[in-house]
Amino acid sequence: MNRSVCLIIFSLLATNNTIAATNNPNTATNLGNVKGGDFKQARSIIASKCTTCHTKNKIDIALSAGKDMDRIQLEMEKRGAKLNTKEREVLGIYWKQTNPLRGK
Repeated sequence: MNRSVCLIIFSLLATNNTIAATNNPNTATNLGNVKGGDFKQARSIIASKCTTCHTKNKIDIALSAGKDMDRIQLEMEKRGAKLNTKEREVLGIYWKQTNPLRGK
């Protein structure tokens, strides 16, 4: 690849990372049951419902790897995890964030 193209790609990636880093990772808009755009409720659900069988670290690794968290959540419910409609909505929105772990 020629040097000019590499420089353009690098500049675009650097700009994208700068913009992403300035966004608050703990808030967002259009979050339904996530009150005030705050992910504390999602982390609370994870702490009370998910970590009874495995560590939070396992969830963080799956998120970081870009795994299909909706599919994983459905599988966990088949294995006995009990979530109500509101908890499913909160987690579904949380999983869809581009990187909910950013800024931990």
